[in-house]
Amino acid sequence: MVNHKRLIQTILLAAAAVTLHCCKTSEENYKKAYQAAIEKQNEGYTEEEILNMAREEAIPRAVFNGDSIPMKGAYVNSVKLDPPVAAASRYNVIVATFKQKFNAMSVLDRLRDSGYDDGRLLIDRDQTYYVAASTTDTLARAVETLRQLQKSSPVAMKSPCPYILRRP
Repeated sequence: MVNHKRLIQTILLAAAAVTLHCCKTSEENYKKAYQAAIEKQNEGYTEEEILNMAREEAIPRAVFNGDSIPMKGAYVNSVKLDPPVAAASRYNVIVATFKQKFNAMSVLDRLRDSGYDDGRLLIDRDQTYYVAASTTDTLARAVETLRQLQKSSPVAMKSPCPYILRRP
């Protein structure tokens, strides 16, 4: 009788242990649920539309006169050029970024040839070059240039460009 009682207790404990182990959430379960939620969210969109939305989310937005504009802040310095130009102002309309100065200079030259004489070349601490079509102290002027470039640009731009880079 005692052995029978112990056998029943052992079976019940084993069943409870198996049941509790199966109910545990795992990283794999979370990944599956996350992927299912993303697929449902992106349902009906093409791959290109999904990529464009992801690029657009990469640049923070700011509101200016009731309009949403792409703008991010960064610590950058002006690159010394020949002929010398004044240092960049607070707001810079960025049209391209590069790791190589040669490529950045090529785009800056094309901008200047197209009438964007206020263009600048900026660099951050990671040695990334930013090609600015214009530099200004007022956000209104930067937004005006941004809209002009969105309508018609003399250089090819990849998303998220153009956007406004605000120097602190």
